Amino acid sequence: MSAPIRQYHYPSPPAAYPPAARSQTSYTAPSAVLNTGMFGMVVGTTVALGANLHRVGDDGMTMGEAFTDSLVKGAGAGVATAAAVAAARAAGGSGFVNLVVLLGTATGVGYLLHTVGRQAAAKTTASAVVDAAAEKTERTKTEKK
Repeated sequence: MSAPIRQYHYPSPPAAYPPAARSQTSYTAPSAVLNTGMFGMVVGTTVALGANLHRVGDDGMTMGEAFTDSLVKGAGAGVATAAAVAAARAAGGSGFVNLVVLLGTATGVGYLLHTVGRQAAAKTTASAVVDAAAEKTERTKTEKK
């Protein structure tokens, strides 16, 4: 017959002090926000590329332009997704509150990125027009000589 098994670890006695109250602020792990941002970028890029392929088929843009435009739109979607998820987690409300915060933040970030992109494109276009006009003026001067 074998010897009885002895247990040397007994349940610990109840704590003398009550457990500390949990903080009301929630911690959002950076990796979780980064992962949702990456997922948003993948989805945004593929959706934009699907739409841009129709333009390529209609000779509205080249394949390179389609890829570039899709990557830019996908990056914006990734940033908007990550910001929205971080804000919704920080809000820490009910499901409906989180949904409202998520949609509002994603819309706001998307609007902001679109506005900044339009302004940058307008500056680039304006400088290109000025450069083209200056080049044309120089050519005209050279041809007259």
